[in-house]
Amino acid sequence: MRPKQWVKNVFIFAPMIFSLHMFQLDFIKRSLLAFFLFSLITGGIYIFNDILDREKDRLHPQKKNRPIAAGQVSIVSAGIFSTLLLAAVLLLTATINRDFLYISLFYIFINILYSMFLKSMVIIDIMVIALGFVLRVMVGVAVNQLVLYPWILISTFLLALFLALIKRRQELIKIQNLNPEKITRKTLLIYNVNLLDQMISISTATTLISYIMYVLSPEVQQKFHTAKLFYTVPFVIFGIFRYLFLSYAKGEGESPSEIIYTDLPFTINIILWVSVFILLVKH
Repeated sequence: MRPKQWVKNVFIFAPMIFSLHMFQLDFIKRSLLAFFLFSLITGGIYIFNDILDREKDRLHPQKKNRPIAAGQVSIVSAGIFSTLLLAAVLLLTATINRDFLYISLFYIFINILYSMFLKSMVIIDIMVIALGFVLRVMVGVAVNQLVLYPWILISTFLLALFLALIKRRQELIKIQNLNPEKITRKTLLIYNVNLLDQMISISTATTLISYIMYVLSPEVQQKFHTAKLFYTVPFVIFGIFRYLFLSYAKGEGESPSEIIYTDLPFTINIILWVSVFILLVKH
């Protein structure tokens, strides 16, 4: 179920934070519950994906150690567990919020399609990954019944594209010297480093621009009763540049969650960004 990957679901908390409800207990409880349930949903999808990819995973230096690929868990038992888990969690989401249920169903549907064939389609593969992060934000909006602002969806989508493109680039570099039959992700046979570098440059610029436009927006300044949110821009710039540094200079970036767990400057920067944002809007 890859619990280390559940850190991606922190995007569920974004609507609560940016709507200034981060200090209200009811909002915190609902967001935490949604985080837990959606993490179980993503865990169930990871199992389904590992079942489909078991043969390819056995050729990968790290993925070959996953329980299904390594033969530690049978396909039947994994499939039954995944199905029962997803069914149980969907029933729980239906009792909490109908929109939460619909978003979860769509997430499961699009990820099943991704596991089956969308991940073999160039450009579509990274856009589906980015869509998954947008759906996480929409879960946070749904469970707390908040107003959905377009900026947060746009910024989330662009940031997720940035992360997905770097992940593809690092995967491509790692397998460049392998024989084609040993490459587990077929889109890597079509992508090339120059193309990915250009796409990363575009996603980097657009992500920064979207955030700067957000903090300078008169509507946002009026909502938060401050015109000083631009002070948070350096933290966003540092975070993106730090990620690029770790990817291009250190060869990391294939696993975004690993960077969050292991790179102290990156983690501290995230904490400082959120802290400064909260201080500015609460001042």
